[in-house]
Amino acid sequence: MKTIKLTLPDPAIAYIKSIQKKEEIFAKEAVEEKIARGHRTNLKDLLKEGYQATAKEDLEISNDFQFADSGLL
Repeated sequence: MKTIKLTLPDPAIAYIKSIQKKEEIFAKEAVEEKIARGHRTNLKDLLKEGYQATAKEDLEISNDFQFADSGLL
């Protein structure tokens, strides 16, 4: 673990104090949340890319089984 120095504007410090949190805890949680959000965004982008890459093949497979599935109705 590493300690870093962080400079924040006065309104940000006032807000953190208004919600009665220690600045260190607030900053740690904010950084962790930002990192988690970045991971989720990257995962969504990868999933989207994967779905788009296989879309044509998926449609062809679906069309191949179109009439086989209609017998189950």
